Amino acid sequence: MTLALWKCRDCGFIFAHDEELNQLTSLYERLSDVDYVNSREPRLFQMRWLLETAQKVNPKAVSLLDVGAGAGLLVAEAKRLGLEATGVEPCRAFVDSARVLYGVEILHGVLPHPELANRQFDLVFLVDVIEHVSDPVKLLRQSARLLSSGGLLVVVTPDVGSLPAKILGPRWWHFRVAHVGYFDRTSLRKAIKAVGLVAVYESRAKWFFSVRYLAERLAVYLPIHWLNRIASRVQLLRWCYDRAAPLNLHDSFLVFLQRAE
Repeated sequence: MTLALWKCRDCGFIFAHDEELNQLTSLYERLSDVDYVNSREPRLFQMRWLLETAQKVNPKAVSLLDVGAGAGLLVAEAKRLGLEATGVEPCRAFVDSARVLYGVEILHGVLPHPELANRQFDLVFLVDVIEHVSDPVKLLRQSARLLSSGGLLVVVTPDVGSLPAKILGPRWWHFRVAHVGYFDRTSLRKAIKAVGLVAVYESRAKWFFSVRYLAERLAVYLPIHWLNRIASRVQLLRWCYDRAAPLNLHDSFLVFLQRAE
């Protein structure tokens, strides 16, 4: 389920245009998502993969900013790797969780943030963020201003032009109320160019999920409810359901951006 969606005839960008968008920031400030915080292990695998990929593209990076940092998992992992890392997050509950669970302080709020004024970073992450904001081009521009010389802006976002999106149509898993903007390759490239950035690396985002999470989501498309019901009672199934598995459905962008010369 989504808000009413519109499509730009020029670039193909799909977006919500509704009074509810004006309340997005305040809604995220009050957000509480226990499942998000509890899914630490598979999310940790993804953060490690993203950091490893970023360090390969920019091996000299020493500082990092995570925009929309959630509960601070990427910031905590970056610090463990020796990077100078901070994050900014609109949800107060997530900011508190970052302190309690991972011992990291992240800034409460959104960009532009007063405590980030005049600071620059070698890596700025926007992981599953631009699809949540009413003006993604503005957020890309604000994030680009925080890049150091040669710094990289790392963007992960769903691809509405991907094969899974076309096959599943309105049942595509990325169609949800919290997502208010959807890029395809054409619209994303236009947005990147509009803010004076160029892509230096492009790939597809890889995810890590518990088998239990995947099975519960697959039950929407396949008749496996019976299997999910008995999983907690059968030892081997319970063990399998608790494992984390990598998944790349080629329906999310991973792009590394630099300022255009």
